[in-house]
Amino acid sequence: MPSPRRLAQLVLALVASLCLSIGSATASNGGGAANSSGPPPGAIKHIFVIDLENEDYSTSFGPNSPAGYLNGVIVPSGVLLSQYYGTGHASTDNYIAQVSGQAPNEVSGSDCIADFKTFVGRFSNVSPGTLDPDQSTYPGQVDGSGCVYPPAVKTIADQLDAKYPPDPSTHVAAWREYAEDMGNDPGRDGGTPDPLGGADCGHPPVGGVDVTNQATPTDQYADRHNPLVFFHSIIDDPALCNANVVPLGSVDVGAGAGGADVFSGHLAEDLAQERTTPRFGFITPNVCNDGHDAKCVGLNTEGTHEGGLAGADVWLRHWMPLLLGSPAYRSGHMLLVVTFDEANPFSPEGATACCGERPGPSWAWPGYAAILSAFGVPKPTAPGQYPGGGRIGAVLLNAKWITPGTVDSTPYNHYSALRSYEDLLGLDEGGADGHGHLGFAAQEGLQPFGADVFSRHPGGS
Repeated sequence: MPSPRRLAQLVLALVASLCLSIGSATASNGGGAANSSGPPPGAIKHIFVIDLENEDYSTSFGPNSPAGYLNGVIVPSGVLLSQYYGTGHASTDNYIAQVSGQAPNEVSGSDCIADFKTFVGRFSNVSPGTLDPDQSTYPGQVDGSGCVYPPAVKTIADQLDAKYPPDPSTHVAAWREYAEDMGNDPGRDGGTPDPLGGADCGHPPVGGVDVTNQATPTDQYADRHNPLVFFHSIIDDPALCNANVVPLGSVDVGAGAGGADVFSGHLAEDLAQERTTPRFGFITPNVCNDGHDAKCVGLNTEGTHEGGLAGADVWLRHWMPLLLGSPAYRSGHMLLVVTFDEANPFSPEGATACCGERPGPSWAWPGYAAILSAFGVPKPTAPGQYPGGGRIGAVLLNAKWITPGTVDSTPYNHYSALRSYEDLLGLDEGGADGHGHLGFAAQEGLQPFGADVFSRHPGGS
C-alpha cells in the first residue's frame, strides 16, 4: 500500500484523468486497426495465459522497471503489445473478462468484497443473471450484480468442452486452470484433495464467506484470481472442476543436476508431452509471485518475502523456461501470453481504456471499483468516467509465427484477447454473435490479434 502522502498524490492524479479514455492508437506497422489475418486454421493448438497483477505499462516495461527477466529475456523473445489494456478494476472482473467476455458489475468489480475494512468476501450469485434484452448494445451480457455467473453464461472452457468433450473416465478436458497454492490449506480455500498435493476446484460455498483475500505464511492462494471458479457451468460439475481447476505445482530451485530447477505437479506433468498439453491453460501465481503483495506474508519462489513486480519477475525467471522448453512451445503450436490483470488504479495510466470498451448493463463505470472509496477515490458522477482497467501491456510468444523483439502499438484489451483465443482455437460456433465470440468479445468492430502480431512466416528468418 502506498504511503498516505503518495496515495494522496496518486488519487489527485487519478481524479485529474477521470474522463480520459483511449479509443484508438496508431499501430507500429502503419495502420490504425489490426489486420485480422493471422496463422492458418489449426496452426495454434495451445494457448497459455499468465496473469500478473496491478502494474502500469510504464512501470512494467519502462526503463526503470525492476523486472529484468521480463524485459531482458521475455520481451526480446516475443512481440510486446504496447497498447494492451485491462477492462476493469479491481481484479476479479478482469479475470472474468478474459475467459467469458462478461463486463464488470458493481460487485465483481470490487473483488466480491463484503467488508472493506477486513477484505472478507462473499461468494455470491449474480442476480438476476438474466440475459440483457438489449443484445445489440450488450452482446452476451447478463443483468445484475454478484460474482458467480449462472449456468447459461459460458466460458472458453465450456466452448472447448463442446468441441472436444472431456475424457469420460478421467474428466480431463481440453483446458486447465493452474492455481498456485490452491488447497495448501483446504479449510481456507475449499476444494477437494488433489492426488498431486493441494486441492482441486478451490472456492467457498456459493453464498459463503471468502477469506482468501488475506494470505497466510503457507497459503497465498486468492480465488479472486482464479476466473473459472466464478461460473456455475464449471463448479456445478464437481468431477469436471476437480479434474481441471488444479494446483499449479512447485519448483525446487536449483535442486537438479548442474543447479537446474526441479518441477513437480500438474503443469510440469502436462507440459512434458504435447499430447497432454491442454489447448487452453490459464496460470495463476499466488499473490506473492504474481506481484500483488509488495511484501509477502509467505515466501516467493526464491524463499524471500519480496513481492511486487520484482517478486513476479523472480517467478517468471523460474517458470517461463518450463513453458518455453515444452514440446508444444518448441513445435510452434503454442501461443504464450504474459500480461497483467489491470493497471495501478491510483495512477493516470490506470484510468484509461481502449478499443471502444463499453460498460456493462448493470454498472456504468467499468474502471471504478467500489472498494476505491475506502481509499478516498471519489465515486463517479457522470457517464464516461472510469472507462476501463488501464494500459498494462502484454508479451506474446510463439516459436514460428511471431517475430522476436518486435513492438506492436495496435490497441487491444482483454476482450480482444478472448476473441483472438476463440478464433485461433477454431471456436467459431455459438457465442453472442453466432461466430463463437462470448460476451464483449463479440463487440462489433473489435479486432483480434492479426498479422501485426503474427508477422513471421515459418519459412522466414
